[in-house]
Amino acid sequence: MEEYDLSIIIPVLNSHEVVKRQMLYWNTLDLCCCEIILVDDGSTPPILPYFDSKYELTVIYTNDPRPWSQPCARNRGAEISRSEMLLMTDIDHIISQEQINAGKAFNGDKMIFPRQWAVLDTAGGLHQEKEVLLQYGLDPKLYEQRGLSGGSHANTFCMQKSIFDELGGYDESFCGKYGGDDTDFNDRYGRLHRQGLVARHVVGPRMFVFPDPRRDAQNLFHSLRG
Repeated sequence: MEEYDLSIIIPVLNSHEVVKRQMLYWNTLDLCCCEIILVDDGSTPPILPYFDSKYELTVIYTNDPRPWSQPCARNRGAEISRSEMLLMTDIDHIISQEQINAGKAFNGDKMIFPRQWAVLDTAGGLHQEKEVLLQYGLDPKLYEQRGLSGGSHANTFCMQKSIFDELGGYDESFCGKYGGDDTDFNDRYGRLHRQGLVARHVVGPRMFVFPDPRRDAQNLFHSLRG
């Protein structure tokens, strides 16, 4: 079985248009020695590979009707991954070439990534212009306060698969209810760190994220709201 330097694992529920834009965008990146695993978490209709890609793409289907079952989806993606290094993220996040390069070269325990606001257009082009971000739902006050800075994301990180497995992955008892899975997962990593079994996370290069999908000004994402 072929192995890769990096497995990129992304759960997705519906959000079909965003998936199409992401696939077009991924075609512009150098994803040599990477695999992308999309975990379709019960979409209607199912997510499909919409066109030929330049990268290794696998779509798996959980057929899970519960809302907020992404912890289970992330675990399913990790189970089939073919790399010792996992990059976990969400479909509203946009990976960067710098992030991919850093993940492929990383031999530490955990890496997190600062985010910048951005959107993908229908051709997969990346935009960070203020007027475009506002059209996609970015709060003008937030932009004035922080510019392009989107903080970091608890469910986006690079981690060695062996450590993910040692943690037991995500706690699947959180599936079907909103929130808590990220806090629990990172708390367990923190306990390993305090025991001296893993290193503190390091901060990698930037990545991108759509403005708050809960506002979803362009109706691109699933209808669940926390």
